[in-house]
Amino acid sequence: MSKYGLTLLAAAFLLVGCSTQKAEATATPPVLEENWSVKMTLSGGIAGLLRTVEVQADGSYTVVDERAGTTIQGSLDDEKRTALKALIENLAVTTPKNPAVCADCFVYDIEIQNGGKRMIANVDDLSVGASGMGELVNFLQELINTALK
Repeated sequence: MSKYGLTLLAAAFLLVGCSTQKAEATATPPVLEENWSVKMTLSGGIAGLLRTVEVQADGSYTVVDERAGTTIQGSLDDEKRTALKALIENLAVTTPKNPAVCADCFVYDIEIQNGGKRMIANVDDLSVGASGMGELVNFLQELINTALK
């Protein structure tokens, strides 16, 4: 195969590997009760990160960086806890009809537990904007970054 053919083939893989799809399904935001929690696992990227944050209704949180072997615990102040609760209650989640595929994107697995029920959402760097989960992902990612400084 010629250099030109290899270049075209590589370009095709890049375009297919990072394509986005139109959002279709919508989920209703949860009405949070007394004992809710939210957990986000951030994985992937070129560096192969694996980080988790879990926040309880009282504002206590745990951040884990699996690769570094680090666990940090803390507590959100009332303002941040209230902001997080509002982000969760105001979610308007959409899921793509045909999920995006991106080789080096970060993947965000989000789990919201509330009154024995569980809502799970999976987005990546390409789909997070259209998913309705962007502000929640940003909030939780900032919490991870701050805790691991």
